[in-house]
Amino acid sequence: MNKKIKLRRPYDPTIPIVALALSVFGLVMILSSSQIQAVQDYGNSYHFFIRQLLWWLGGVIAFFYFLKLPLESLYENRLNFLFASLILLVLVFVPILGPEIAGVHRWISLGFLQFQPAEIVKLLLIIYLAGWFAAKGELIEHPVKGTLPFLAVLALVTGLIVIEPDMGTAFVIILSAMVMFFVANANIWQYAALVVLGAIAVILLIYAAPYRAARLTGFLDRENQQQESGYHVNQALIAIGSGGLWGVGFGQGTSKYAYLPESHTDSIFAVIGEELGFVRGSLVVLAYFYLLWRGFVIARYSNSRFVQLLVVGLTTTIVSQAVINISGMLGLIPLTGVPLPLVSYGGSSLVVTMAMLGLLTNASRERS
Repeated sequence: MNKKIKLRRPYDPTIPIVALALSVFGLVMILSSSQIQAVQDYGNSYHFFIRQLLWWLGGVIAFFYFLKLPLESLYENRLNFLFASLILLVLVFVPILGPEIAGVHRWISLGFLQFQPAEIVKLLLIIYLAGWFAAKGELIEHPVKGTLPFLAVLALVTGLIVIEPDMGTAFVIILSAMVMFFVANANIWQYAALVVLGAIAVILLIYAAPYRAARLTGFLDRENQQQESGYHVNQALIAIGSGGLWGVGFGQGTSKYAYLPESHTDSIFAVIGEELGFVRGSLVVLAYFYLLWRGFVIARYSNSRFVQLLVVGLTTTIVSQAVINISGMLGLIPLTGVPLPLVSYGGSSLVVTMAMLGLLTNASRERS
């Protein structure tokens, strides 16, 4: 670190307020959007809500843990976070720990607890890269000492995630890492070369898996794919369009009645649009852009390079996931399977996002 971190200002109180508001709102919308499937699958309309509530409590604990965690300790232990990331990603392929569910290896099961390591790796890799970039300083621009090691680490981590497979999470990690690399003063020509290589790799990965290619086809030719690969996004658009300005009323939406796939997970924004309408749905979008603005301000006035890069990584990860999810529901980009942070059902995502926001609030104090 180029400067020792010193506590100089109070925490930014608006970040935990937004985090609490979005996460509680998420609980409410999960209750509305999941009841039909919960009854069909488990005979209990509150099944998903109760599970998410328990994860929410874990998320609150994670928020306050990272709020109080000394940032110096993160910098000093940055290499340990990289090793932990690799170990977690390898463990999903160990049969006794990583069960194959629906043909994929994305979870570690401890019997009483099941979680997605890739979600945790989002946070661990941000901490590692922020520390590594800060320690490298001007050597970031060196092709051998800066760009190649960064590319090797990023390729190794995202490669393990892609073969789970989880392309959406890998894309979010790549996007956040590249933004951090840019802020860390990467050589512009080397950076441009990485962007081109990344675009080529994404195209190859899309066409290497039929289901990814089908999603792209559904996006490009939605009119002729309404009952096939374009079905999901068409149902999302119907739901959002049905909501109009003010929505049909909380709990009154019909899209969740077996029409809209994954209504309480990846597609929850479509249910929000249907039941609460454009005006109130826009408040959700504004909440994420508020976090983006606060992240920009905190990074701009951070009193150390490590904190600045950490904030950039955290903010980019949270907001990019929201943009990707909502854009997919609006048919602006192909569907990726990325959840809506703090709102979609999913315990691992919720806890890790709350941890990120705790760390972001912690970092808001480290400014000159």
